[in-house]
Amino acid sequence: MTTLVQGRVTHFIEQVGHFGLFCVMVLQALFRPPFFVHETIRSMYTIGFQCLLPVLAIVVPTGMVTTLQGLQVFELFGAQRLLSSLLAEAIFRELSPTLVSIMVASQAGSAVSGEIGTMRVKEEIDALEVMAVDPFQYVIIPRVIALALMVPIINAIASFGGILGGYAVAIGLKGLNSGVFIANLFSFTKMAHIWGGMFKACVFGLIVALISCYKGYHVTGGALGVGRAANTTVVHSILLIVAVNYFLTSALVTLLG
Repeated sequence: MTTLVQGRVTHFIEQVGHFGLFCVMVLQALFRPPFFVHETIRSMYTIGFQCLLPVLAIVVPTGMVTTLQGLQVFELFGAQRLLSSLLAEAIFRELSPTLVSIMVASQAGSAVSGEIGTMRVKEEIDALEVMAVDPFQYVIIPRVIALALMVPIINAIASFGGILGGYAVAIGLKGLNSGVFIANLFSFTKMAHIWGGMFKACVFGLIVALISCYKGYHVTGGALGVGRAANTTVVHSILLIVAVNYFLTSALVTLLG
């Protein structure tokens, strides 16, 4: 049993080391020409097309449910006017960045990992190296940039979608005053809080990008390995997002209040 535990710990440390080296290589390649702008734009379009509707399908109902639950609490204290403030705080600072990142990891992260893994299995990456094309420049960097940029963009759209969902429930179903709802929407939420949520989305997008590219780039075992890489990409991305989210939230609360 002790030998098994030691083996797993050693393997974990090795994987962390390999991932760290991969991140350093990505950082070095990020500023080294050539820059494949067309491939980056194509990746951004693909990610946006894959993820926007599923993300909205999650965040909008979440805003609606948050409104329903919050209204029950505020009615006990006669403070229904503060409902929109709670909704804005929850959506912009926490719910939207986290849910968007998890959905992008499930949709785009697994797709990127599977795509790169398939290229590795079919020896397309090796062929790029033979043709003197740096696979990091052509395969990895465009997808890293695309995910790091698209997650905050999707997060911005999803945040307003969540607010609209809450507005529809509060005004349409519960009969709250529209003017009061809008007037108090940003009573406690500052622009710094919104930018803090966007910063979290950027960090989470980078996490998904690095993990998906790393898993796909180091695929072994043929088609089975590709499926395994796509699955572990989702699991590891979500675990790391949840862990990093705690520390980011603690830091942002300390800095921004």
